[in-house]
Parts: sequence; structure tokens; C-alpha cells
Amino acid sequence: MSEDAKSLAELKRYLEKRAEELENELRMIRVLIRLVDQSLSSQSFVRASELPAAPAAPQRTPEQPQPVKPPASEAEIDLGSASQVIPVTARTGELLARMYVFPDKIVIRMERPFHTTTSPFNAFFVRKVLEGFKRKSEDLVAQGALRPEEAFTYDIREEDGLLKEIVIRNYGGQEALREIRSTLRWTLNKMVQREG
Repeated sequence: MSEDAKSLAELKRYLEKRAEELENELRMIRVLIRLVDQSLSSQSFVRASELPAAPAAPQRTPEQPQPVKPPASEAEIDLGSASQVIPVTARTGELLARMYVFPDKIVIRMERPFHTTTSPFNAFFVRKVLEGFKRKSEDLVAQGALRPEEAFTYDIREEDGLLKEIVIRNYGGQEALREIRSTLRWTLNKMVQREG
């Protein structure tokens, strides 16, 4: 065996050992994140019933023309019927967004302006987190373990390049909710640092 081949074999053994160490470390970090999330979820959510009531819409008399309503959209979801409202805050305590949790969907409303082009929104939250959930869901549909209408989907609403709302459908339960919440909080905190 040549000297180069020996060096490469040693390098391979080192890299394999290092990869195993990093995978173990990553597993431990994920366990710690889950524990922190569980602790946060018991302290940092507000039930929809605890939010101040929205002012009542003015009553219209029969002779007044009714306004033309746009087609039903996610913007018309009755957020007051959410089973849970989770504030997403900055490290400073500033409210960044609210997550309105329903049995079959999560509506995330931004409480401050964020540009959709600010890193790591697209590179991490959209491509890694949301698309990761979507791919797993599509795999389950392909295997017949999930019906197509039960698949994970999401929509991002923006106006003039500013992030307004994210609607996530068929998110998959409490563990997924915790992961979405923690990754969203991390993402928005990074965006605050970059946008100032």
C-alpha cells in the first residue's frame, strides 16, 4: 500500500469517527432543544380565550348595501377560534409574531415587519424546515400511509416584500408544533439581528 493510500485510509477513519461524534452531539442537542421547548411551551403561550376581544363590527341595516367580499381566503380565518395562541418573542422580549394554533392548521401573523429576503428565512425556515416537513409528508402519501388531503402544505403571504402571514396546514401534532415554534423563534431572532 502506498504512503498516499495509507494517509487516505487514516483520514477516512478519522472522518468517520468525527462524523459519528458529531451525529451523537447533534442527537444530544436535539434532545436538549426538545426539553427547552417543553419548558417554554408550559410558560410562554396564551390561550385564545385570554386575548382581549376584538371590537364588534358595526351592524348594518337592511337598506344599506352589503360590501362585496373577496373570495374566502386564509386571511378570513376566525383567529378567535384558535385553541392556542403562542407569542413568538425576541430575546429582548419584543413580540415578533403570534402563532394561532388550530387542530388542522397554524396561522402565523407577523407583529413587526420582516423582509422575506432577509437570511435565514428562505434558506433555513422555508427550505429546511417547511420543505422538510412537506417532503416527509409527501413520502407518507406515496407509501399510502397518508391521504393526499392530509399532506403537509404551507402558504406564505407577503406584501411589498414584507412577510405578513404563514399558513401551515396538516402540521402533524404537538411535536411538529414545538419544532416549528422553536425554529421560527430562532429564525425571526436572527432576522431581527440582521435587519436591526
